[in-house]
Amino acid sequence: MIIDLSTLMRTAFPTEPLPDTFWIEGGAQAGGDIPHELVGRLAQRRWTDVTLYDWLMIGHPSSVRCFLHPDTFRYYLPSLLVGVLNDTSYLDWALDSLLPAGRRRRTDRPVWLQFWEGFSDTQRNAIRSYLKQVRELPDKAADPVERHLFEELDVVWGQVR
Repeated sequence: MIIDLSTLMRTAFPTEPLPDTFWIEGGAQAGGDIPHELVGRLAQRRWTDVTLYDWLMIGHPSSVRCFLHPDTFRYYLPSLLVGVLNDTSYLDWALDSLLPAGRRRRTDRPVWLQFWEGFSDTQRNAIRSYLKQVRELPDKAADPVERHLFEELDVVWGQVR
């Protein structure tokens, strides 16, 4: 399963071109640890060269999303999805990165819409396939956090059972 999903992501998400705008709203790099790590671990790298370890050193995707342009976050997202396949203890990171920010998971906010609309149909279907398969991981079926995230993902991405 891991190889198939990894291949699916590599097929659906091209490595070129790199995103034009790195920071959200085209702004300059903010100060602090997360922006510093983003530059060192993501900027000007292909998504296929970014590992789960890079993500762990940067921080939780919900924090990263606050700094990156939606196109850039979408570009690097497959690296997180593929990385989690090798260490499913971070599955909640991957799942959360596929949802709008905030408790209410509002899909009408401009940042989410720009993120969502940038996916091709092929990419959306690849993510749905990914979600369907990781949902079936035996050690995740009983986890209440993942179960809740999958319920939210069903609403946003459609039924992924």
